[in-house]
Amino acid sequence: MEERKTGTRRARKESIRPRAGLILLMFAGLLTLYVPIQLYWLTFVPGNFAFTGILFGGLLLSCGVIGWVMPRYVRLLGVFGIVLSILSLIGALGGLLIGMVLGIIGGSLCIAWDAKPEIGKKELSNDSGEEVVAAIS
Repeated sequence: MEERKTGTRRARKESIRPRAGLILLMFAGLLTLYVPIQLYWLTFVPGNFAFTGILFGGLLLSCGVIGWVMPRYVRLLGVFGIVLSILSLIGALGGLLIGMVLGIIGGSLCIAWDAKPEIGKKELSNDSGEEVVAAIS
């Protein structure tokens, strides 16, 4: 009986946030940060785009972390993650292109995520207050 209670709690926790999408966004942020951090000595040279790579990689990593902390904003953060992943091609070669692809996939998973309703709450199928009448002929 005790195992059943923990199982339902675990099932509720799993539906709270899209783990795969957020993990992919954070991993894409780390890969995007890899290239500019290796070239840190060139970061602040005038005319160099390595600073934008650090900026986009940091923002991509923060999208994943913020989505983990505040799951209600996951869809918006997924959109930002996709845009930042595409823009990271400019400053960090898209995290060796692997980071860009992982960021696009993770952002897409975050956008497609749908929170399951909690157990015990019922969704009203007819909110307008009109009665549904079926005619049998």
